[in-house]
Amino acid sequence: MSKIKFGTDGWRAEIAEDFTFGNVRLVTQALVEYLKEKKLNKGVVVGYDNRFQSEHFARTAAEVCSGAGIKTRLTNTSVTSPVLSSCVKKNALSAGIMITASHNPPAWNGFKIKESFGGSAFPETTKTVEQKIKSKLEITPSSNNIEMIDPRPAYLKKISSLVDLGMIKNRRLKIIIDPMHGSGAGYFKALGLDVLEIRGNRDPLFGGVNPEPIPLNLEESISFVKETALKYSSEITACIVLDGDGDRLAAIDGSGRFINTHNVFALLLHHLAVHRKMSGNVVKTFNISNLVDKLCAKHKRELSITPIGFKYIAEKMLKGNILLGGEESGGMGIKGYTPERDGILAGLMLLELIAYEKKSLAGILEELMNEHSHYYYDRTDLHTEQARKIVDELKKSTPDKFAGKKVEKIETLDGVKLMLEGDSWILFRASGTEPLLRIYVEGASESEVKHTLGSGEELVNRFH
Repeated sequence: MSKIKFGTDGWRAEIAEDFTFGNVRLVTQALVEYLKEKKLNKGVVVGYDNRFQSEHFARTAAEVCSGAGIKTRLTNTSVTSPVLSSCVKKNALSAGIMITASHNPPAWNGFKIKESFGGSAFPETTKTVEQKIKSKLEITPSSNNIEMIDPRPAYLKKISSLVDLGMIKNRRLKIIIDPMHGSGAGYFKALGLDVLEIRGNRDPLFGGVNPEPIPLNLEESISFVKETALKYSSEITACIVLDGDGDRLAAIDGSGRFINTHNVFALLLHHLAVHRKMSGNVVKTFNISNLVDKLCAKHKRELSITPIGFKYIAEKMLKGNILLGGEESGGMGIKGYTPERDGILAGLMLLELIAYEKKSLAGILEELMNEHSHYYYDRTDLHTEQARKIVDELKKSTPDKFAGKKVEKIETLDGVKLMLEGDSWILFRASGTEPLLRIYVEGASESEVKHTLGSGEELVNRFH
């Protein structure tokens, strides 16, 4: 067994290899010890997604909490991570446990800790829990203190108060929802919206792809959206795509254009500032588009930049007046809710934006880019156990020129980011959850991005 470590958001591992019932018990026991040491005695809630055996892993964690004498709530169905976070905050609980590996491959599962404020656990919390993990279970599991609950109705009531559902319903929108076989299925329908839902059934193999909303995993969805748009040509068509546990999103326009996470962030900021006229500043992670910087300058919003991981954004949201916080993986947190990302709430805001402007997402985005400059983006993930070593080597020997462009600045907030002339950049970063080296690129054209990305792979190959 390898050492259990928490990454960017939670502990994740391959099922039956390291993610076992025994290890889930040990991690839960460590969390229980942490809660008791901090005198956090207001109970916990345990939830789970649609992954293989998730409900059984959740029951296992709940029984350890119960056996320790902690009042434990266990969801009676799969839920999204934001639903669990909302339950923690609404009921003033000490913590939440979410069994999910988010967008990781189907063979993985994971253990996310939600703190009492209703958001991802801070690094100091997970580090302390890690240190308390023992090799032997000392708590006798029990079901005596477990209450079965359904937190979805309370969540839906809260979400309904944050969005103008009436406006969305009254516009001629053809809405498609793609939960990618994850636990985000059914929520838009439950809110009373007339939607077409695809890939809404539970499939622990996720149709043979990772439940991550990126173009590689959405070929069939994009084709379906195009066909639907042709069929309903008088209506604006949009597809909201959720990841495996419903806390992240991307979108597909009726033209089949993929609206990536950077563009989603820009569209949400535009909507909240222009139509909602909401106050507050903005937080983005280190790997988000420069278009966000331009919009912040236009709307006179202070912009903070954090390392990658929503926990850093949540910390900012707890401390200050933050309108919107977002990350490249598609997690968006909006003012007036828990300091947590929520793909369903963000997706509803995108639909509300369409209803306000009566234009397609691609059309609105094109107007923003025509005003502020066009930005294109892509990412590649290289499987390697040497990811951290490669990033460390890059820090020691960064080039003066890259992909034919001058390197104007080097930033190392999280990985190595080369700021290139022409307002483009490339970022090399080791994944916090998998043995991957991620390379992110933004540029002024698709061809430039492709060239820069290729140059990035060539540079990495030199270190092998």
